[in-house]
Amino acid sequence: MLARLRSLLRGLFRRDTVEAEMREEFRHHIELRAADLVREGSSPEEAQRRAHLEFGHAEGHRETARASRGLKRFDDLRFSWLDFKLGFRMLVRYPGLTLMGGVAMAMGIAFGAGLFEFVMQWSRPELPFAGGARLVGIEVRDTETGGVEPRILHDFARWKEDLRSVEELGAFRLAGRNLVTGDGPGEPVLVTEVSASAFRLVGAPPLHGRTLLEDDERANASPVVVIGHDLWQDRFGGRLDAVGTTIRLGGTQATVVGVMPEGFEFPHSQNIWTSLRFDPLEFAPGEGPAIYLFGRLAPGASLELAQAEIETLGFQAAAAYPETHAGLAPRVVPFPELVHMPAPGLFNPEFLFLNLFILALVVLLCANVALLLFARAATRESELVVRSALGAGRRRIVLQLFSEALVLGGVATVVGLMGAKYGYEWFLTAIEGAEGPLPFWFEPRISPTTVLYALGLTVVGAAVAGILPALKVTRGVAASLRESTAGGGGLRFGGVWTLVIVAQVALTMPLPAFTYFALDEMAGVSRLHVDIATENFLTARLELDRDLESIAPTDLFDPNNAFGGSGLESDSAFLARYASNLDELERRLLAEPAVRAVTLVDRLPLTYHPAHQVELDEGAIAPPDERGHRISTARIEPNYFEAFGVPILVGRGFDSEDVISGARVVIVDEPFVDRVLGGRNPIGLRLRYIAIERAPPPGPDAPWYEIVGVVGDLGMENGYGRGGVYHPVARGENYPASLVIHLSSDPTGFSTRLRTLGAEVDPTLRVESLTSLEDIANGEEGIYAWGVSAVVLLTFTALMLSLAGIYAVMSFAVSRRTREIGIRVALGAKPRSLLLAIFRRPLVQVGLGVLAGAYLLGMLSHWMFGGITLGQMLLVAVYALVMAGVCLLACVVPTRRALGVEPVTALRAEG
Repeated sequence: MLARLRSLLRGLFRRDTVEAEMREEFRHHIELRAADLVREGSSPEEAQRRAHLEFGHAEGHRETARASRGLKRFDDLRFSWLDFKLGFRMLVRYPGLTLMGGVAMAMGIAFGAGLFEFVMQWSRPELPFAGGARLVGIEVRDTETGGVEPRILHDFARWKEDLRSVEELGAFRLAGRNLVTGDGPGEPVLVTEVSASAFRLVGAPPLHGRTLLEDDERANASPVVVIGHDLWQDRFGGRLDAVGTTIRLGGTQATVVGVMPEGFEFPHSQNIWTSLRFDPLEFAPGEGPAIYLFGRLAPGASLELAQAEIETLGFQAAAAYPETHAGLAPRVVPFPELVHMPAPGLFNPEFLFLNLFILALVVLLCANVALLLFARAATRESELVVRSALGAGRRRIVLQLFSEALVLGGVATVVGLMGAKYGYEWFLTAIEGAEGPLPFWFEPRISPTTVLYALGLTVVGAAVAGILPALKVTRGVAASLRESTAGGGGLRFGGVWTLVIVAQVALTMPLPAFTYFALDEMAGVSRLHVDIATENFLTARLELDRDLESIAPTDLFDPNNAFGGSGLESDSAFLARYASNLDELERRLLAEPAVRAVTLVDRLPLTYHPAHQVELDEGAIAPPDERGHRISTARIEPNYFEAFGVPILVGRGFDSEDVISGARVVIVDEPFVDRVLGGRNPIGLRLRYIAIERAPPPGPDAPWYEIVGVVGDLGMENGYGRGGVYHPVARGENYPASLVIHLSSDPTGFSTRLRTLGAEVDPTLRVESLTSLEDIANGEEGIYAWGVSAVVLLTFTALMLSLAGIYAVMSFAVSRRTREIGIRVALGAKPRSLLLAIFRRPLVQVGLGVLAGAYLLGMLSHWMFGGITLGQMLLVAVYALVMAGVCLLACVVPTRRALGVEPVTALRAEG
């Protein structure tokens, strides 16, 4: 056994040596036999001729020798350049099939590769600097609530001394500031206050000047900043004398000491850094500003070892400070998890489902290609019969057809990867336009891992598109293919292809339905855009620099608190200063000739609103499911509707007395009335909240609010649909508040004036997210437009390929029955019975596909939307008619040709 295995391995890995030895052995054998013949009296020439004749065909002996070594199976699996050359020739010879099949496979690979790249950058990000995989973050979680406790400055000081498995331990926090580099009004920027060790960790030298130093963190050190490449170009025009320039961050003057290289961003997507200047010893445990910790695993340390050590330190802190640390648990996590959402594991259900979805999509598209390739392979019966007669085995022919599909898949992969890169860049731009900058490791690129993934999809697709039809074509090739002549039967579509056609029709049916829903959703967004008359409104978020003691954001990168949530800790002095600034800003704005009205709200129209569950004391219709009525809310000033020019449809509006008295009154919009009350008059009814998004339940003592008015649809929407409730609040109760300015002209020209007025009121008053309401609506549309375009393109490709595949296969199947039809006509069969016999099978296949697709569509619609609508049912009917029409069209031409065959000719051919 060992000797045989050794012989096999030697044949596999030292093929040239083995072949040379074999040739030498054959030559030696022939020379010995020729020498014997010469001794027996033959001439040398005659002896050579007879020796060769007696030895026989050398290639046959080599095949026998290879088979004895066990190499024949491996030889059958080997590709040759001729296979790929023939594959390229097939691409040129069948341009229509090449175009349809190539587009289909490229679509599947582009979609799969783009989605896979995004998931990989999300779940397994590669930080773009040396040792990025060993960069970690330390967070502290409350074991009861699961929330992050960011006030860990005291712990930072202790861990910096005691923690051995994490080195270069540093901290950072983010702070919004007005950046002033000249005489202008300034512009809000997100400043990273960070330890100097951050620059050593990432190993990024400055482009000019220096990075931050430990000396810069001293309390009496002069304030300094390091700026990013983009900021250097935008604000200083790339001038070298930018280093040493004094700028103003809010109320602080600071000196620029360095410029970082292009593309450098850390820890998220920031472009300006200054020193974190806190003395941890000045703060008691559980106090101080919100900070986040980072570091690098020490040489020889692992994440598990660091976690064990930090847990030990956490237990010691809980014992030493039970009042503040009893319920806290520190964790060491990969750095991306510190600044972004936790990454799912590669084997978690969501990731596996995503891969199954991509695989199913590629298999579906390639199954369509398989139908086309099967039809093409069937037209090559004669060629395959000849190859079989010349000794090519079934396995060899299957590999040849597989290699042809692989060539098609290779071309499609190149196109697909190019499309994936373009589409991924488009996708990231749309996401950042709507949601803000993504972390620095999200880049519009296709990684080598994704290329390997795409190659894997190519092999799978080529196997589906090449091997399946090849197995069908070569089944019994020695017998059945020889019987095949034009229209004489031969190949038949068996149960496998019937199943493929039925599955193809069924799986493509939901695609037009989803496109319909996407287009309907897009139209809904556009209707919101039009109804609210957004063209003359300018919006901005107003924030104010504040003292550290009052800051305690629960989410570092989302400082906006939700209604009723556990966001910012109120500071009456700070809010009074904030309200005073807003009063002054409003006064100055109303003095401007172009300003018609000014109001403030916590969340702008046409943006996402949290979903809260409400109940009414009477009159509400039954909720759609156990999640109840989930509606949006907005906290507005009394003049909110007047500023928008929206009338109160029923009841009354808010007035200042509602705010002063603290009356629990609300106004609802028309979608709320339709969804919750079924169109009934809501005036006088009461509602209360029984569940609030991202906040603990209010409990049984939650207050009731009386509905006093109804307004139109102002674009309050959440994941459950439209409909909302408006609460009146006093100025200063919303922080940060969104400013809405109704102008008499184009709002874009008023932006600079607004910043100037804000800076005049208070240099620390930041005018953030300055944009028109029109752009907000367009940004929402941009996301929908991206999704709709992708769905429409995918649906169109899938449908066209599906129709082309079904047409080709049906046409081929009918054409194979030409002689049968001629014989039946010769025997006196009636045309009607012939037509029924011809059309029965394709119509049954399409009918089964439509029924299965309708069932699938019904299930998906019920799962996603709660049921199937009349529009969906009409869509199914139209789709069924289209598929039936394609079938009939595919059968008509070959049927007419078959009916035109002379019976005598058919009988003569049969005989």
